[in-house]
Amino acid sequence: SSPMLRSSIPGRPIAERTAAAAASAAAMARNVNGVGGPRPPQGRSLYLPVEELSDQGVLIPPPRASTHVAAVLAAASLLLAGSLLLASSGPRDAVASASGGARAAIFLEAAGAPRVDAGRLCVAMDGVRLSNGGGQHSSTEGKTKEECEETCRERPKCAQAIYSSGNQGCYMFAQANSKLYSGAHHDHSAFRSILCVGSSEAVKLEMLRSQVEHMFKSSDLESIQQRWLEAERNATNLVATLTQENKMSFVHGSPGGCGYAGFLNPTGLSWDVLPLKMNDGPQGFNPYQESLAGTATQFPALLTVAASFNPETSRRYATAVAEEFVLKGSNVLLGPDVEVTRTTLSGRGFETLSGEDPFLGSELVRPYIKAVKDKGIIATVKHWLDNNQEIYRQTMTAVVGERAQHEIYMPVFKAAFEAGAGAVMCAYNKINGHHACENNHLLTKLLREDLGFQGYTVSDWGATHNAEKSAKAGLDVEMPEGKHYGNLSKLIAKGKIEAGTLDRMATHVLAAMHFAGQFEGRFPLDKAAALGHLPATTDEHREVAHNTIIESAVLLKNEGKTLPIDAAGKKIALVGHYCNHSNDKNFGQGAVYSGGGSGYVITTRTIKPLDGIREHFSSDPSVEVVYSRNGSAAKGANYAVICAAAHAEEGWDRPNLTLPEAGDLIKEARKAGGKNIKVIVLASAPGAITTEWLKGADAAILLFEPGEQVGPAVAKLLTGDASPGGRLPVSMPNEKEERFTKWQYPGLCKNNSWCEDMYANFSEDTLVGYRWNDAKKVPSAFPFGFGLTYTEFEFKKLHTSCDGDVATVAVKVANVGDRDGTAVPQLYVGFESLKPVVRQLRGFRKVKVEKGGEKTVVFMLREADWSYFDEGEDKWVSALAKGEDIKVWVGASSVDLPLSATLACGATAAEA
Repeated sequence: SSPMLRSSIPGRPIAERTAAAAASAAAMARNVNGVGGPRPPQGRSLYLPVEELSDQGVLIPPPRASTHVAAVLAAASLLLAGSLLLASSGPRDAVASASGGARAAIFLEAAGAPRVDAGRLCVAMDGVRLSNGGGQHSSTEGKTKEECEETCRERPKCAQAIYSSGNQGCYMFAQANSKLYSGAHHDHSAFRSILCVGSSEAVKLEMLRSQVEHMFKSSDLESIQQRWLEAERNATNLVATLTQENKMSFVHGSPGGCGYAGFLNPTGLSWDVLPLKMNDGPQGFNPYQESLAGTATQFPALLTVAASFNPETSRRYATAVAEEFVLKGSNVLLGPDVEVTRTTLSGRGFETLSGEDPFLGSELVRPYIKAVKDKGIIATVKHWLDNNQEIYRQTMTAVVGERAQHEIYMPVFKAAFEAGAGAVMCAYNKINGHHACENNHLLTKLLREDLGFQGYTVSDWGATHNAEKSAKAGLDVEMPEGKHYGNLSKLIAKGKIEAGTLDRMATHVLAAMHFAGQFEGRFPLDKAAALGHLPATTDEHREVAHNTIIESAVLLKNEGKTLPIDAAGKKIALVGHYCNHSNDKNFGQGAVYSGGGSGYVITTRTIKPLDGIREHFSSDPSVEVVYSRNGSAAKGANYAVICAAAHAEEGWDRPNLTLPEAGDLIKEARKAGGKNIKVIVLASAPGAITTEWLKGADAAILLFEPGEQVGPAVAKLLTGDASPGGRLPVSMPNEKEERFTKWQYPGLCKNNSWCEDMYANFSEDTLVGYRWNDAKKVPSAFPFGFGLTYTEFEFKKLHTSCDGDVATVAVKVANVGDRDGTAVPQLYVGFESLKPVVRQLRGFRKVKVEKGGEKTVVFMLREADWSYFDEGEDKWVSALAKGEDIKVWVGASSVDLPLSATLACGATAAEA
């Protein structure tokens, strides 16, 4: 049997441990309870302010006092990505992730040989301080954190261990306590906590993961708020030293932009502070010039990232984009686009990270912004606000209610600001009669008072119309030059604008620069020159683009397990012009696999589907790959792969939602190939499409503007070397769906006709996307969140409970198919005051599950998840506080929700 866990004295600095060893047993006992023994020298913090301990509790020393709350953030990015999940067997999986410069590793494994107790699950977490366990305890000193972990794993009676690097102490407990330490001491960075539970108690570890996730989100926000305070203080002090001429250089763009989209050249600063070189876009560095094609990676569209349902995909994507911005010398990224898709015809729907849901966008924008910020780049979230159509976008008016603003259109911006976005771009359109860039309600009330935004506001290019109105409303920077703001000095001299207004504008810009670390050299100082011509794309970045396509590909249909194909000895026909062409002269902007406009990245590196598939099978002479623009190549083929694409671009909305040529090409391939041919459609789209053509296909994969790496990615998807991991970020409507009246979209003028000053009435209010389908009981062709896999999943054993103001929802995900795969369990919440909305997404997690395996996923819900915006009170209200029932649903999409329960605070909820 293993040795009994021993009692211990608290650890202390090395200089005191020798003397402590000679102390009496009574002194030891007093020190254990924190009431006696030698005290540390003044200025050294050696003892944690701890909660009440049992008689057998021990006191664990803290690290030295921290100077920054950010130390708590060690594991934030990984936890937000949902990486800490439970498996009943398998090798150790170590994953590292960074946030705010901190590194952390989360280890998860089923303890096996040489473990003493093979039936346990153990997790070790760096940067996490659990509360002290109970029961018998022991401690050792002079160990590494790895040795502490191994010791606990090897002792069957060790249920919990806490390692402190302050004295290299390892403290073990017979009774586990999975609650996070809640004392006043906030620096957890020097701790590793180890927790072991029986395999039947896996849900405890997943609950802990959710608690830690929330802790890191809160600590991250606290750290960002503190940094903003410091940035504002520094900016205010610096503005006080500037002349009015200096301040004017902060508030409008300058000529001589060095080939970038925008150039702001503030004067009066130190030589080592770079000017602001702004560039599109969030989907890669847009070089604008044909001669520079191929110098930047053409990443998939942001809607592709939305389809990944994976914050980690967003982080990797944004990191690669930001790295190319650094190489090309641009320290302001004009993005990401986060507008929630209201109308599926929107010409820029492919650019949004949100799809049709604000919660999805919020979860994905946080890691995106953090990745950009960590490179010293100012992220410019756009477009504020209600920029939901391209038709007459510069003159039309969106009429929008306050509830829809707060519940649908503002939350993703809020999440971006909380993650550290330094700028926000106001839109072209009018909102309730006033241009967005001179709208006091938007720029002051909603943006700064309600959301607490602390960076600078910048106009879209040419979206400023009146200097006095814009300055008073809250616009800080006019772009691209000073057509209107160049006259601010005259307006100040005439007394129409106060001098303090100019101070405020310059302070906002300087604060954003300080916040991003541009006064600290976080953005490299050797990037001051015009570097947009330099090559920035790399093999690593192209791999990120490739993996993003796979993570986000949506399998719409797979009849008879057509996919993945069994290619050996078979003939594969690629059918359709777009299998072998990536450009189309009929497009005004953009390309076949990339939408047009400011977010377009011109490239010469596109690997077309035909090239990618041929390369994939180049080492297998038994596979024949043929191509034709029409269906003729399908003759004698085993598989016909149809390449079809829809297109969209900035400046005007799509005329319809069809997938051109798809239906005709399917018919031609079937006619040429005969009754035994399998027809597979590779569809590329800028957003939602109708799917009337799907009935003629055996299988279909939908990609959202996949970019230059489309060829290699689809080859892997077709053959099963990779599995489609995406879910629909927008609903696919039925062909005859009539969602809007003409007054709602695109809008009308007083004579019931189109005109430049049309009004679009957002009278559907919060019924956006799947919310409209649910409330109106109009099913979509494919619902939000839908996506098949190459295996089968079951969701079962829903369990809910409430503890105070926190609710827990746990579900088991079982892989009942014959391949490993990735599931995306989704949690929806509904309550009476949410009406007319029936339910809305409030949780999702991407989970890899081996065939025959199961994983437990836990969602934690809090007040924000059951609150609604009360327009009369102008505030958020908790439905639970009103006594309303809170219902939850869990399933694979917004309509495939086999499990449901009503929360019962303080008790276990009824299970369904």
